[in-house]
Formats: sequence, C-alpha cells, structure tokens
Amino acid sequence: MLLTQSPPDHPSFRRRIAHPKLQTLYDLWLTRRGDRIAMLRADLDPTEIPRLLPCLILSDVGDGGRAIRYRLVGTEIVAAHGFDYTGKTIEELTSGETLDFTRALYGTVVTRAVPVYSEGRFRWAGREYRWTKRLHLPLTRDGTAVDMVLSGQVFEEGVTTGEELLLPATAEELAADRASES
Repeated sequence: MLLTQSPPDHPSFRRRIAHPKLQTLYDLWLTRRGDRIAMLRADLDPTEIPRLLPCLILSDVGDGGRAIRYRLVGTEIVAAHGFDYTGKTIEELTSGETLDFTRALYGTVVTRAVPVYSEGRFRWAGREYRWTKRLHLPLTRDGTAVDMVLSGQVFEEGVTTGEELLLPATAEELAADRASES
C-alpha cells in the first residue's frame, strides 16, 4: 500500500523525513526559501553542503513536472544506478509505471511548489532491490515559478521491504516547521 498523505497528528513535515541527511537538506531549503514560493537556485551553494553532494540530484523541469532533465547526479546515485545519467531526460531512462510515478512525483513538487518525501523499493534493471528514501524540493531561478527540483536520495543496504510512502508537505506542516526555526 502506498501512503500518500501525512496523518493528522503530524504537524511537522520534518518529522516525516526519516533520514538525517535528508532532514539536513530540508532544513537548508526551508531556511533559504524564506517567504518565497521556493528556494532560489542562486542560494544553493555546494561548498556549504559537501557531505550531501554524493546523494543529490538537480533537475530542470518543465511542462508541470512532466519534462525532466537531470543536470547533476551525485556519486552515490551514480553508483546505485551503475552509470551517470547527468544530461539525460526521464524518457531516456525509464518508461511505463516508473515513468508515470516519477512524473506524478515531480508534478506535485512543481505544480504545488511543495517538498515531497517518499520511500520505496529501489527498482533498477540488473541491480539488487534496496530500500530508498527520497526528498524532492522545489527550486526557482527567478522567484516566480518552480523550474528546478533538488532531490536527495539515500539507500538502506539490506532493507528491501517496508511501507511505501509518497508524502507531499502541507502548508500547515511547512508553517509549523518554519515557526520552529525561529
């Protein structure tokens, strides 16, 4: 079963993120976002987050999240896939249900301008199954529209099952997390 919404007893999106690296990424995004629709791309400085770089993906997005081109793929992601897909589009990498799932996930980030946390089985041809946790964050170049997505992805060795999650942040959760920063 895929859980697609936060239970009402979770006023914090941060608490739903079940990995410290992804929590750190979220905290950075939340602080840099401020009151804007999304964090500015210009506010992302890789020298400030060297420990996170291996698990990051930076994507250009268009068409409401349906058009996805990967601009940067971290070394841990490359190792998990077995190749570097920097510069490739989503259509060059996958099809069918996986393509539909990825477009829906990115579509939520882009059209609603909210972070999305997900967990599930990492499925890649010719590779072992592993559990993965992902955080997708909206970015903007000009402050008016989400045109990039910053993703963090981590893998848990030896874990292959669990409750699959796809959790978009709510406005209430974002406000609560922002208030707790103060």
